[in-house]
Amino acid sequence: MRYTAFFIGGLLLLFGALAACTESPENDEAAANEAATEEASAGMVLVADKDDDVLFFVDSATYAVVDTIAVGRGPHEVDVHPTQPRAYVANYEGEGSISIIDLETRTEVDRIALESGSAPHGIMVEPGGEAVYVTAEGIDAVIEMDARTGEVLRTMTTDQDVTHMLELDPDRGYIYTANMGSGTATVLNMESGSVIDHIATGAGAEGLALTPDGSALWVSNRGDDTLSIIDPESLEIIDTIEVEGFPLRVYMTPDGTTALISCAQANEIAMVDVATREVVDRLPTGETPVGVQITPDSRKAFVGNMNGGSVTVLDLVERDVLDTLELGSGPDGMTFVPAN
Repeated sequence: MRYTAFFIGGLLLLFGALAACTESPENDEAAANEAATEEASAGMVLVADKDDDVLFFVDSATYAVVDTIAVGRGPHEVDVHPTQPRAYVANYEGEGSISIIDLETRTEVDRIALESGSAPHGIMVEPGGEAVYVTAEGIDAVIEMDARTGEVLRTMTTDQDVTHMLELDPDRGYIYTANMGSGTATVLNMESGSVIDHIATGAGAEGLALTPDGSALWVSNRGDDTLSIIDPESLEIIDTIEVEGFPLRVYMTPDGTTALISCAQANEIAMVDVATREVVDRLPTGETPVGVQITPDSRKAFVGNMNGGSVTVLDLVERDVLDTLELGSGPDGMTFVPAN
């Protein structure tokens, strides 16, 4: 009996070892993928609060507010430098200014005054990190700044009313703007600064986003409850989608599969399938959702509820609300800072 027990025990150990060897590569791959996903989405979400004149640093994993710093009056939008620990905040109210933020010390290291009444709003750093572009509603223009010094390099006039948000297309050398008052999208030549075209999209053209593959420009027309899809090659509208609820902004998931539309009057985020151009779901938010920040893994979205003093965290995979964070008085524009 003793030898039989040893024999059986040995067989069990052998089978266990074989099973472990057989399952190990798959388990290791799954664990590696999960770790990579977690690492990709780890970081800070910067949230501009336009009522409290502050910038919040929110941990993207724990949702804890890590820090809060003062910036200029009425910060509406924020973007981060692609390689340096620096962020830029467009302060819309008062004289109009750009706050430059050191992300390592979490301090405002400079505040660049712009032309009086310029009302800076949308802001983006170009992928090379050399220049910052900001819309100036008050003067119907796009301002180009040196990303290192903050010096204003030039002002490019759109000749359209209320130039609100912008998108960069460096592969084509274009700057796109959404002009709320004119109901148009303007295409600027990034090199010369001249206007290439004005495209009539719809009433209250406010938000815009280029698909990650660069094949289409989506524009949200809040007054018409529509999205206009523009071919960047022909600069013609190739499709129009109805999205009810006052669609303010449009944001693309990094994987290019889904467009998120902040519907301010419906207090919802509409999820639109990029391939089929159909609304596939609508997720509840707080009061007046505006700014949205999607994590790099395309799995979560942070939504600033402008009149609700909160940020809604959405699970884009399960299409559900993960959490609601009480945050300031007027959370609006956001950006993401990777952990490494």
